[in-house]
Amino acid sequence: MIAVLGWFGSVLYLINHAYISLIKDWKETWYYSGNLIAAVALVISSLFIASYQAVVINGFWAVISLLLLMKFDVTKLSFSKRIFYLGLAFFAFAIVGVAYGNGATSEQFYTVLAWSSSYAFCLSYFLFCAKKLSQISYLALNAYAASALLPLLLVQQNWPVFTLEVCWAVISVYGIFAKLENSHLID
Repeated sequence: MIAVLGWFGSVLYLINHAYISLIKDWKETWYYSGNLIAAVALVISSLFIASYQAVVINGFWAVISLLLLMKFDVTKLSFSKRIFYLGLAFFAFAIVGVAYGNGATSEQFYTVLAWSSSYAFCLSYFLFCAKKLSQISYLALNAYAASALLPLLLVQQNWPVFTLEVCWAVISVYGIFAKLENSHLID
């Protein structure tokens, strides 16, 4: 039953991500409601297999989605893109340090990479919802975050979230190209 819940959350997230990536006039209430339901499903299923990065990501998305559905104005929360990108730079140095450090195992490398994914997923979602990040930047960060999480999910055998992240990365990249291709059109 837990696996079914995980697969349900993954499919709902994908439908929702495709919706925002491909539909020009998407509705915020639909998007945040879908994210909330999918997030809760994946938090529950990931807790059962101790896939903590997936728990953190989806727990954060659930909280932000719930706040937005309750009409909480997240744009008033103070968090800058500059701090976000400094955090990403920190993770980049940590990833390189673990990759080239003495005695680091591949699982330690995957763990640091996955925590960078958690950071990118959570805070890019927050910045996007707070209207501090463009849709193209949001999709690019999601493509990175989804890809960076894959090695650890493979080791953990978290198949619903692994499949979700593969599809999420593909949809994100497709969405970027679709947005860039149509950027010359006048609204």
